[in-house]
Amino acid sequence: MIDEIMKRIDEFELSIDSLYIQSKDSLNVIINSDKLHELRSCSKLLVAMAMGIAIENNLFSLEENIYNYIEEYITNDNNREKIKKWTIRTLLTHTTGYDKMLMSNKEIVDKNLDKSKLLEYALNYDIANEPNATYTYNNVEPFIISVLFKEKYNIDLEDYIKENIFNKIEINNYSWEKYGEYCPGCTGLYLLPKDFHKLGMLILNDGVYNNVSVVPSNWINEMIKLQIKTPNLVKIERLFPKYGAGYFTFISRDGYVFRDGTNGQYIIINKNKKLVISIMSSEKDMSKITEIFRNIL
Repeated sequence: MIDEIMKRIDEFELSIDSLYIQSKDSLNVIINSDKLHELRSCSKLLVAMAMGIAIENNLFSLEENIYNYIEEYITNDNNREKIKKWTIRTLLTHTTGYDKMLMSNKEIVDKNLDKSKLLEYALNYDIANEPNATYTYNNVEPFIISVLFKEKYNIDLEDYIKENIFNKIEINNYSWEKYGEYCPGCTGLYLLPKDFHKLGMLILNDGVYNNVSVVPSNWINEMIKLQIKTPNLVKIERLFPKYGAGYFTFISRDGYVFRDGTNGQYIIINKNKKLVISIMSSEKDMSKITEIFRNIL
């Protein structure tokens, strides 16, 4: 299998920076790097895990209405009634009502958006649809979760993740940029490949690391369970079509769940097969990356 994967990487001329494959009790480090690598949207996994821990500790609840914590930043009256319907679940399922991707790195650069004012930008950008109905992938929702930690408890989300996750799974070397006073949640996190792989292992092992419970097991199961269908994202020709979403995860075929990030970052999990694959790369065409596993997985 490994020889075939390496052959395809060369054939497709892919820039793979790290590739770890955990199969049952065997770890194959096929390509490795000792440099920090940006996760992009794979950092959303940590936001979902942090929220699960916070809910377990009664800091939040899934059905909690969040309007009171962000109302002072809303000036668009057309948005106000829709934002009043937002809950924690709304954020975790990308059902806020936006009709397009917001707060991507490309949009921030192209529009020269002030990162310290992205909260105001997001809350006052016209919300086209009713909340809690349809899935639209976005960077707003994990960012709003970060805002909630700060606005409700004056807790920096990065600090919360460090204390409750990183310290417990032995992640010491990382960096995370800021959007103004907030951790972005949706991007800007740099980890070592070996530490990136630990996030997949946490999911595989029901939130346990070295016999220590880090994330509640019932929350891990909710993260990787189908919460909402995503027909607008399905590309049947892909090896892992996005049939639906959990909490900041994608639900695919035959028990596969994954999280991806721009420029080709992947964590792929199949609990039935006791399989975790983590990939860090520098590829614009992300579809080519999973093709190295065609007819293998």
